[in-house]
Amino acid sequence: MEPPPWSLLEELGVGLDLGSVDLGYGWTKGSPRLREAVADWLGGVVDAESVVVTAGSAEANLVSVLALVAPGDTVLVDMPNYMQVPGLLRLRGARVVEVWRRPEESWRLPVWSLVGLIREARPRVVFATNPNNPTGAVERGGLWEVAQAAAEAGAVLVFDEVYRGLELEGGLTPSVLEAAAEAGAEAVAVGGLSKAFGLPGLRIGWAAATSRRLADRLWAVKDYTTISPPRLGEAVAVQVLQPSVRGRLLELNRAIVVAGLEALREALAGLPVRVCEPSAGAFALVDVDGVEDTMGLAEGLLERGILVNPGECFGVQGYLRVATGLRGRARAREAYRRLATALRGSLLGES
Repeated sequence: MEPPPWSLLEELGVGLDLGSVDLGYGWTKGSPRLREAVADWLGGVVDAESVVVTAGSAEANLVSVLALVAPGDTVLVDMPNYMQVPGLLRLRGARVVEVWRRPEESWRLPVWSLVGLIREARPRVVFATNPNNPTGAVERGGLWEVAQAAAEAGAVLVFDEVYRGLELEGGLTPSVLEAAAEAGAEAVAVGGLSKAFGLPGLRIGWAAATSRRLADRLWAVKDYTTISPPRLGEAVAVQVLQPSVRGRLLELNRAIVVAGLEALREALAGLPVRVCEPSAGAFALVDVDGVEDTMGLAEGLLERGILVNPGECFGVQGYLRVATGLRGRARAREAYRRLATALRGSLLGES
């Protein structure tokens, strides 16, 4: 998804007086106002002192791995997934146990399998993505059971919630912090403005913890990564996260994604593919019938100027992940028309 233009932010009531922004080092934990705004976005489950602001959610993931996982630790990882965390864990020397979602179960988080593994393996940390990337599946009802098992096993839950707010159905995804607080578990919620809010250029993310002690562990690592968040990004982020502004921005982005998904469905109708309906996010998994080498298929599409993610990037061969966050209906229709034409040539031998 592309970030909205500055003119749109001004329409939403967001402005930036450059003369009022101090461009020296800021608070290494993030400005108090921004941490308060993040805590409010998370429903007030945690306070501002339990929030660490980072340079995008990618840094929040990195800090979480470095702060909470030691070489040799057993960790559970929700799969398929955005592959930053699995890669970092292996680089860290952790023992990674994958917990796989299944297409026949609509890519739902396998709650009871996960609960059983938590009790059996007693991992140091459990990493999950909710809403999930790349499947777009959302877990709501099973979070308490996972948190209860984690509390009993002494495991920390780290949930990447960067697509929270871009739900296409069912309302706002509950943060893992809510279930953890109720169950007495330790948890970290990773989020940011890059995905659901469509503002990646601000480079603002966060890691919010269930306790100040846990947040301080994250903060201690962040001092050795980027020191402090970008001050200009913080100044805009404080305004973006005000309830009236964030609500309108998320509504706008949700409309873009809904229109894009509909255009994708229409363009691919009649082809030997199936769109796996997402519940959230700015993408859809497309099941390509009879094709296992979707990496090769994606490379062929790229040669024709069409960029999609092959399922191999997420551990799910036979699928393509297609973006649905293209701004502008005409642009989206043309992009998916080109994709459909290229797939028709690759799959059916038609020009």
